[in-house]
Amino acid sequence: MGKRELSKEPAGEQGRAKNKKIWMISGAAAAVLLGGYLGLCAWVSGSDRILPNVSVAGLDVSGMTAAEAETALSGAMAEHGSQIIGAVSYEDQLWSITAEEMGYGWRFAAESAGAVGRENFLTGGAVYLGQLLGRDHQISAPRWDCTVLDDLVDLVEAETGGSVTEAAYQLDGEALVMTKGKTGQAIDRSQVQDSLWSAVEGAMEQKFSGMEGVVEVKNPLIPQETPPQEPDFQAIHDAVAVEPQNAQYTRETGAVADHVVGVDFDVEALKAAYEKAGEGETFSIPVTLTQPEETKQSLEAKLFRDLLGEGTTNVSGSSARKHNVKLSAQACNGVILMPGEVFSYNNTTGSRSASKGYLAAPVYSGDASVDEVGGGICQTSSTIYYAVLHTNLKIVERRAHRFNTGYVPEGMDATVYYGQTDFRFENSTDYPIKIVTSSYDQGGKRKLNVKIYGTNVDGIRAEPKSTVYETVSPTTQYKADESITQGTTKVDSKQNPYTGKSAQTYRYIYDRDGNLLEKQDMGKSVYKMRPKTILYNPADGDPATWPNGVPPVQAPPPAETVPETPAENTGAETPLEDPGTEAPAESGGGQETPPTEELPSQDLEAAGPSQDA
Repeated sequence: MGKRELSKEPAGEQGRAKNKKIWMISGAAAAVLLGGYLGLCAWVSGSDRILPNVSVAGLDVSGMTAAEAETALSGAMAEHGSQIIGAVSYEDQLWSITAEEMGYGWRFAAESAGAVGRENFLTGGAVYLGQLLGRDHQISAPRWDCTVLDDLVDLVEAETGGSVTEAAYQLDGEALVMTKGKTGQAIDRSQVQDSLWSAVEGAMEQKFSGMEGVVEVKNPLIPQETPPQEPDFQAIHDAVAVEPQNAQYTRETGAVADHVVGVDFDVEALKAAYEKAGEGETFSIPVTLTQPEETKQSLEAKLFRDLLGEGTTNVSGSSARKHNVKLSAQACNGVILMPGEVFSYNNTTGSRSASKGYLAAPVYSGDASVDEVGGGICQTSSTIYYAVLHTNLKIVERRAHRFNTGYVPEGMDATVYYGQTDFRFENSTDYPIKIVTSSYDQGGKRKLNVKIYGTNVDGIRAEPKSTVYETVSPTTQYKADESITQGTTKVDSKQNPYTGKSAQTYRYIYDRDGNLLEKQDMGKSVYKMRPKTILYNPADGDPATWPNGVPPVQAPPPAETVPETPAENTGAETPLEDPGTEAPAESGGGQETPPTEELPSQDLEAAGPSQDA
């Protein structure tokens, strides 16, 4: 009987049907598995529980929420922190710190534990299965910003780093002395810090894993042979070198700050000497010392030692005017000007008001004299100007009065008006200067004296001179006044006549031997003429029609004794026509009222009423 052959492959349609069935079963199984895995991933992602076998610093936090893990870690630290000790050792020394002293914060570590397996949705399921099957995930304790640890590292570094000797230097007289550094054993700061962290972390993991009692982990510190650092030679130069500085006077304290001796040395010479020296060897290089031009001792001996200039005037007029002159002079007394500083009379005295104690006294309002608070203060500004003219100080601002003052020579007065016209001069010397004023009675007269003290290193002397190149004699004017008795006249004593004058002033500068160095033009000063005013009764008619200048009456009036023109000053004191009338200021507002005509040199006598401007 013959054998039947068996076909090895399904025929046609039958084979294709079978393959299709296999693929369908495999696809269904894969879909089920994929669906199950994605479901697991979704569960892992949506759960707030920490995966299995996750621990923080040795403490198992599996199945906890992040918040529960933080609480558990904090509780464990509160309970065991003092028993967890990390230490480092070097030779026979030991330094330790507890986990409690480190002051850990656990929120970040707990959140990191909660994030395990949730970094990527598609891998979450695989991570979960791995953890479930026994894979362990350890999260280290967070490294915290700990002041106690930093202090301990500082201590360890200080106590272990002494074997390396760095270069040292000092200034000794005219030499810079340096000792070259020496190689030694040193422990790096980062090594100390890392060793303490790892020691505490190791002890913590052991304790949180269940170890009883105190757990201490010690890490040895391993020193390395360390050469000294090469000095920064330029930095040493910058620290040592200094420019010489003169002693300085401090106005606020009245003290002299000490001078500074200049110090310098050759940087390359120091570097070369250092390279030649052996380790630990001490050597020196010379330094250059430069004395300043002005030492403390020399400046103290020079300060305000010299009288640079002086002026004295007579103060006439009413008691109110004299009071104002004295008050304004007191405001200027003791004023110190540093080199380059400008003195301002208005800024120094401030506004001349009744609240400051100033009284009403004659001032100029236009061409007339009126009483106003502050009258007389221009005599102070003029006396200061007169004193400054006897120095070589620079004049910044000055204006002549409307009428000639008389208490200083023509061209040597200075009018002021607060807020508008000032008298200013600059301390153009290299040293401080001081204004000293005094108001006093002498020989039955009130004097105002101004001295300018400073330092005259060159022996220079200044002498002012003025020349009157034009004069205008006072005219006579008549003014109707019904209070005047008919048939008589009266000179208006409140409006004293002034001779008009034009003057040129120069300041001559001499050296100590009397040689003329410079002739300085101080400018021209033009003073107005003010006429004599005669008062008459208007009932007597126009004075121009009077025969022989006498009112037409039966009996002639008494003869007038007042001269047409005030007598020129001859150098002697001339009494005021009216002792109660004083020199006014041009435009009021606390200006002032001086006396008349030219007077000589430094002790000037007020010869008559004048003006303030």
